[in-house]
Amino acid sequence: MQAETPLVQPIPESLQNKLTALMQDLLLKSHELSFEYSTLDCEDIQVCPLAKKAKELFKIIKELNELVKKMGQLAKPY
Repeated sequence: MQAETPLVQPIPESLQNKLTALMQDLLLKSHELSFEYSTLDCEDIQVCPLAKKAKELFKIIKELNELVKKMGQLAKPY
């Protein structure tokens, strides 16, 4: 007896396009922020609250970007 595969509904193209557009905008803005962060003139950047929040954001964006890449690879037909 074969195990039944769960039915997975495809993500509508309009939703995929919206997600892609938002991800591109988010990545562009975070890229711009990374330039500002890396050129910030601060005596001790490790204790600067803005720098700390920027670093946290970059970590989340990196993880989100990697997840979206994996999802794209899974969605490709073989």
